[in-house]
Amino acid sequence: MNRTTIVERELIKAILQGDYPAGSQMETERELAVNYQIGRPAIREVLQRLSHGGWLTLKKGHRAVVNDYWYGGNSTTIVDIIEYFDQVPDAFVLYFLEMRIALTPQYVKKAVKLNHPKVVGVLSEIDELPDLPEAFAFYDWKVQKELARLSENPIFSLVLNSFEPAFVKIAMKYFESSFRREASLSYYKKLLDAALKGDEQQAEKLALAMMEKSHALWENQLSPHEKIGVKFKFDDIQ
Repeated sequence: MNRTTIVERELIKAILQGDYPAGSQMETERELAVNYQIGRPAIREVLQRLSHGGWLTLKKGHRAVVNDYWYGGNSTTIVDIIEYFDQVPDAFVLYFLEMRIALTPQYVKKAVKLNHPKVVGVLSEIDELPDLPEAFAFYDWKVQKELARLSENPIFSLVLNSFEPAFVKIAMKYFESSFRREASLSYYKKLLDAALKGDEQQAEKLALAMMEKSHALWENQLSPHEKIGVKFKFDDIQ
C-alpha cells in the first residue's frame, strides 16, 4: 500500500471517528504534509480523491471543509466505508435493505415483462446453489445485476454497479443466517415460477414482499441501540 493510500485511509478514519465533525475545516495542506510526513503534492492528491468521494468540499485558497458524509457523500463514500471495516455495521445493512425495497421490485417487473425467458435462465441456477453464505451472496449479486440489465433501464445497472465492491460484503453478513438463506431460496423459486408464466405483476409483488421481509428479518435482530443508526468504533476499522 503506497503512502498516499495510507494517508487517505487515516483521514477517512478520522472523519468516521468524529475527529473532523461535519462542517469543520481540516488543517492546511502544509500542516497535513508535516503531520503525515508526505509532500504537499501528495496531500493535494489525497484531498482531491476525498473530494471526489464526497468526504470533503474543496475551494481554492481555503482549507478543506468536511462534509456530512451521509448527506453530502455519494456511492464512493459507501464503498469507502465498507472497505475500511472488518465488520459491516448492522444498521448500515438495514439502510441498504431499505434502499432495495424501493429499487428491486421495479427492475424485476421490467425484466420479466421484457425478457422473461432470460430471467428464467438466470433463476434456473438455484438448484445448484450450495447452502453457504458466500455462495448465496455471490448468486444474489448476480441475480440483481442480471435482472437490472434485463430491465433495459441502464440507470438501474449503473446504481448497482456503483455498489459492487460493497454488495457482497454486506450480503455475506446477511446470509450468515440459514433462516434468511431459506427465505431467499423460497423467493427465488417463486420468482422463477412467475418468470416462467411471464407474469410481471406477480414478479413485482414477490420482489416487494421479499425486500420488505428481508428488511424486517434484519431489523428484528437489532438491538434498540443499533436501530438508532450507524455508530463507528475505532476497533472496527481496519
